[in-house]
Amino acid sequence: MQPTSRRFLFQSSLFPLGEHLILVPYFHDQKLLAFFRRHAVDRRRRLGGEWLHLESITVITGFLGYPALFTHLAFLAEPYPEKISLLGTAGSLAPKLDNTRLVQVTRIMGSGSLRGFSRRPALDMGAPLIKGLEPVAGVSVDMVQRETPTWLRRQRTRGAEIVEMELFPLRARLKRDITALVVLSDSVTETGIQPFGDYDALQREFRRGLLALTQGRLPGITGSGRKNDA
Repeated sequence: MQPTSRRFLFQSSLFPLGEHLILVPYFHDQKLLAFFRRHAVDRRRRLGGEWLHLESITVITGFLGYPALFTHLAFLAEPYPEKISLLGTAGSLAPKLDNTRLVQVTRIMGSGSLRGFSRRPALDMGAPLIKGLEPVAGVSVDMVQRETPTWLRRQRTRGAEIVEMELFPLRARLKRDITALVVLSDSVTETGIQPFGDYDALQREFRRGLLALTQGRLPGITGSGRKNDA
């Protein structure tokens, strides 16, 4: 017998989407996040994360890895905004990048099970370069990946300079250009993960990333040309 109705796991939300969707796994400036919450046109908590609609942008924050990110996206009604960006953190695989800094990921590769998201081993992010940011190539891993010496040598041979957890699946799924900025927070070496430990620099570079993504016009961020109420 054929079913007379369909049941859906996800029901799209009528949440306002601005011209620019910014995905932020973890918001590293709590003072600025508080400003966003106060001035959001719409704000909702979902799946342990938060959706914030502020002027022409929509921010999704509070997720770790691509499964949680994809679940958030499944609740949003398509079409998504034409402009999509991600501002996250990453580990350095290259000695020249062993300090806290903001970089732009221009090419991303998959590793382990994540390679199944695309027939291509590497994907260009496609977005224009942002002046003043160093372009880097990265590799995405899932949360159970172990960065063994053999794995590290393999990724460096492939040209990977940073490691993170969302970009390869996201780029493969959306099939569109994505501006991807990450703040380097640690160094991934044969002896383990070595945090840089400079949280002030991490906050500063995170805020710099938001300024870069919003072209300096976001209220509440020092240097935006708007009153800083944060």
